Amino acid sequence: ASSSTTSSPNLFINLVDTVSGRILHRTAHSDAAGTNVPVLISENWIIYAFSNLKSRRTEVGVMSLHEGMIDKQGITAFSAPEQELTFSSFTSPKPIVLAKTYTVASPVTALGVTTTREGISSKQILMASGEGGQVVSIDRRMLDPRRPTGQIKESEKKEGLFQYHPLIPVSTLRIPSYSQRIESVTSIVSTAANVESQSLVFAHGGPDLFFTRLSPSRGFDLLPDSFNRALLSIVVVGLCVLVGSVKKMSTKKMTSVSWA
Repeated sequence: ASSSTTSSPNLFINLVDTVSGRILHRTAHSDAAGTNVPVLISENWIIYAFSNLKSRRTEVGVMSLHEGMIDKQGITAFSAPEQELTFSSFTSPKPIVLAKTYTVASPVTALGVTTTREGISSKQILMASGEGGQVVSIDRRMLDPRRPTGQIKESEKKEGLFQYHPLIPVSTLRIPSYSQRIESVTSIVSTAANVESQSLVFAHGGPDLFFTRLSPSRGFDLLPDSFNRALLSIVVVGLCVLVGSVKKMSTKKMTSVSWA
């Protein structure tokens, strides 16, 4: 990313294939401020944030890369689209890029994404706010560039898409840092925990360090604190005693029948 120093600076985002040197996609934004543009790459997504001097707001650009489009009837029980098992940066066609721009209320100094053990849990995008000193999590579906601008279709609802709106709301329930102020965060990293539902997040860069544990899809593989473990133990022991008693009675009956 680069920006000019004129009165109306432009921000250029270039997606470059580092093997062939080809520019896969290029987008530009007018009136972008500063040269420190946080960028996040997660799977086939590219997310970046910058301040717009003209609108005086922070804009978040999102791009997703796809190999190609599949016809509505392209996948059936009897047919499937042809797919190449090999990829070459020199001969393979350029990916299809879908892009959208969103707006958040505060400047963004760092971007991150939750990481889980098997990648089954939904992902959350983490943003460090420069003014409030907070770490905010946003459901990745809210930033999906496929969000329709018109009336949403039933098929799009099944995919979990929402109708496009440029402003991304931030709920107080989605602030992992709570009321704590974290100064000058420049990097947010995450790693997987021992269970799939948990992600360990660490934000740093300034004088403050922040560490927390997040549940992107809630604790679907964890027992709640209110779970009655004593009752479960009693039930398991009772079942074991019952099975042993039934087995003993069955063996005794078979022995009696054999001697009859």
